[in-house]
Amino acid sequence: MAEILDLDALRRLVVSEEGQYFDRKSLFDGPPGAKRAREKRKVRDQVVEYVGAFANADGGTLVLGVEDDGALTGCPFAEDEVEKILRAPEARLVPPQRGGRVVEIDGVRLILFEVAPAPRAVMVQGDGFPRRDGDSVFQSSEELINRVKDAGLIASPEARVARAELADLDETLVRRAMEAGGFTGKLDDYLVERRLADRRGDALVLRQGAVWLFARSAGAIEHPNLGARVFRVNGTEQRTGASRNVQDFPWIEGNLVTVLEGARERISSLVRASTKLHDLFFRETPEYPPLAWQEALVNALAHRDYTIESRCVEIWLYDDRLEVKSPGALLPDVLVEDLLARRSVHASRNPRIARVLTELGIMRQQGEGIPRMIEEMEISWLPAPELTSSAREFEVTLRNEPLFVGADERWTSYVRGLPLDVRQKRALVVLLERQFKSSEYQTLNRVDRDTAYRELTDLVAQGLLRPVGAGAATRYRVVRPVAVTSTLASPKTKLVARMKVAGKLTNTDYREAFGVEREAAKLRLVELVRQGVLERRGERRGSHYVPGSEWTAFLGGG
Repeated sequence: MAEILDLDALRRLVVSEEGQYFDRKSLFDGPPGAKRAREKRKVRDQVVEYVGAFANADGGTLVLGVEDDGALTGCPFAEDEVEKILRAPEARLVPPQRGGRVVEIDGVRLILFEVAPAPRAVMVQGDGFPRRDGDSVFQSSEELINRVKDAGLIASPEARVARAELADLDETLVRRAMEAGGFTGKLDDYLVERRLADRRGDALVLRQGAVWLFARSAGAIEHPNLGARVFRVNGTEQRTGASRNVQDFPWIEGNLVTVLEGARERISSLVRASTKLHDLFFRETPEYPPLAWQEALVNALAHRDYTIESRCVEIWLYDDRLEVKSPGALLPDVLVEDLLARRSVHASRNPRIARVLTELGIMRQQGEGIPRMIEEMEISWLPAPELTSSAREFEVTLRNEPLFVGADERWTSYVRGLPLDVRQKRALVVLLERQFKSSEYQTLNRVDRDTAYRELTDLVAQGLLRPVGAGAATRYRVVRPVAVTSTLASPKTKLVARMKVAGKLTNTDYREAFGVEREAAKLRLVELVRQGVLERRGERRGSHYVPGSEWTAFLGGG
C-alpha cells in the first residue's frame, strides 16, 4: 500500500530544480500523447546508479514518477515489479543501501529514495563507483571517493555551499546571535568564525546553515521542508474521509529561529489547561509541562536529518498525547536506552546550527534535553516521554494522563508534602494498594536497578515501605502513617524537612514546595543566595543549595 504524504510537502519536493541533492525521473518514454512505460530493467539500473552516486557524495533524494516540468505521471508498473525497483539498492549495491518506498499524492503513485551519505565508497555490482557532482552523475574510483570522505570534504547539509548572499540574511538576527555569543567583530567575521561561511578571495561564500538560521525570507531557503507543521486531532486516533477529525494549520516557515518561535506560539495556543491535574496540585496547570514539549520541539528542528527533503518536522496534538516527529534516525552512537536512562549524550548531527541556537539561549548543547524532558514530566506526575527511533524518523510522545489513577485523595496530598524524590512519591501513590517488586519500580520510573534499590531502601528506612521476603524475592508494601489525616505542611516547612533529610535543596525541591515553574524558582533561589540564606554548590544539572550564614535566622522567621 502506498504511503499518503502531506500534499504540500511532497509537491514542494517534486517541483524543485535538479541539483546536487535532488533528482526526479519519469517512468515513461516517448513524446506527449504517445507515452509508454520505460523498460523496467533500465529503471532498476538507473535507480542503483543514482542511489550509489548520492551515497558516494553528500546524500540526496530521488523521486520516480515526475516529469521534467514537475507534472506527476506516476508509476505504471505492477506491484511485483515495483517491489524489485524498491529493493534494487539493497540487491545490487555493495555495501547494500536502504531501499525506497511508494508514496501517493492526489492518487498518483510515486517512488521515493532518501539516500544518506555512505561512510565508505559504494559500488554498483559490475558497473563501478558512481558519484554525484552538481546535477550530474559520473564514474569515479573507490580510492578517490574514500580519500574525499576521509578528508571530510563530503559535507553535512548545514555545511553545503548556498546560493544565497549576505544581503539575503536578516542582519538584525545575525547581530543578535553575535551579541549572545559574545562576538564583537564584523558580521562576516562572525559567520566565518562559526563555520557558516568561507572566504574565497574577496568573496564571502555562505553555507546552508547560515541561510537556514538567518534567512531574511523563506524564498532564500533552498530546502523545501525546513519548516514545521502542527496538527490537532479531535480524538485519540486519526480518521479520514467524511469522518476526518484532523485540523491542520498554515505551514510555519522561514529561518529556524522564526520557525521555532512560530511553532511555540501555535502549540501554546493549543495545549489545554488540565482539570485532572488541578485537583491534585491545587492550581491550574497545562496538560503538558511547557519545558517538556519545547525541548522536544527544539531538538527536532536542531538535530533532524536535513538530507531528507520530503518531510518537515511535525507536531500532532491528540486528546491524550502530543507527538513530535523529526525526519531521520538517531545518530548511530546515540541509543534510546541511554536517553531514557538519563545518561548525558552529547552528539549533534548539525553542530553549527546547534551552537548558534545554544548561544541564542534557544537550546542547551550539553546532552540535557531528554533528561530535562523526563524531569519535567516527573514533576507533573505524568508518564515518562516515549522515544521511538526508526530508519525514517525519531519521535517523542508525551502523554497527559497523570500517574495517580485510583489513589486515595488524602494519601496523595500527604505524599506530595513529603521531603522525597518525585519518583519515590509516585511509587507511594501508584503502588499503594498492592505488593510490588523492584522491577515494577524500575519500569514505573524508568530507572536502573541500582537507582531503584537506593530509593526503595531510603523509603524503608523512613518507615514508608515494609519489605516482605528477602533477596531476589523481596516485595514491598506501602505503610500509611496515622499522620495521613493531618493537613499539608507549609512550603517553608517542606523545604526545611527536605534540607534535614537530604542535606541540600534543588530547583526541583523549591518548585515542588511552592508550585511554581522552573524560572520562578531559579529567581527566588538566587535571591535567597543573595540574602545569605543559601549557598549554591555545583554547576548545571549538579547545581544545588546548602544552608548559608542566615539559614538559622530563616528558620526562626516563621
